[in-house]
Amino acid sequence: MRKSIVLIAWLFLSSKICIAQLSYNFSNYSIGAGSGLTRAFADVAKQINKTAYFVNLNYNYSPFTTFTGELQIGKLAGGDIVTDPYKRAFENSFKAAIIYADFQAGEYIEYRYSSFLNIIKNFYAGTGIGVIHNSMSFIQRTSLDDPGYIFPGQDASTELMLPVRFGYEFKLYNSYHEPYIRINAGCQMNWVYGEGLDGYNDPPTKFKNHYVDRYGMIGAGIKYSFGNAVSYKKPIRAFY
Repeated sequence: MRKSIVLIAWLFLSSKICIAQLSYNFSNYSIGAGSGLTRAFADVAKQINKTAYFVNLNYNYSPFTTFTGELQIGKLAGGDIVTDPYKRAFENSFKAAIIYADFQAGEYIEYRYSSFLNIIKNFYAGTGIGVIHNSMSFIQRTSLDDPGYIFPGQDASTELMLPVRFGYEFKLYNSYHEPYIRINAGCQMNWVYGEGLDGYNDPPTKFKNHYVDRYGMIGAGIKYSFGNAVSYKKPIRAFY
């Protein structure tokens, strides 16, 4: 009887150790797609929500540190030819290419012995660099108040931008307790270095322009992991 109890206890402990060991592995690569709402913060007073879509290819340096190349396509809009003080309005059909890195809290905290920290581990922040191609599908180029005045600017331009990202990643695990589906929900603010986001480049002496043009995106995406399994330094999935 005593031997049976010892054997059962040993088998139970061995199964827990095997599960824990399995939970160390992850895949180095993932591919993803998603969409979100965009809003431009430019030289016109009114801000309008639009939609953008993205696809990305990711290198998972670890389960909590990811380097990403992403393509975005969508629209930005603002202003109103009726309510805007200068009767300005635009719609930008943009394309952007971005390289960035996301760093999750799990890379830096010990989450294995805390249910709370096991939830916190998936919050991330990131930054990188990118370029955006602006293309005005509509812009009120001639002043409605003064038909002789043409608002200066470009209908198409390519500019550098700096993205800053925050969000949370939900990890889904396969039968080996490896994260194979990742669902990201977050926001991204992109500072654009130029005056092409809204197509207007009036002199500051005529129109106040104290801020760098930027656009934000709030959205969600899904990633599918693939590639060989790689071992991490601690369990990715916590068991309680």
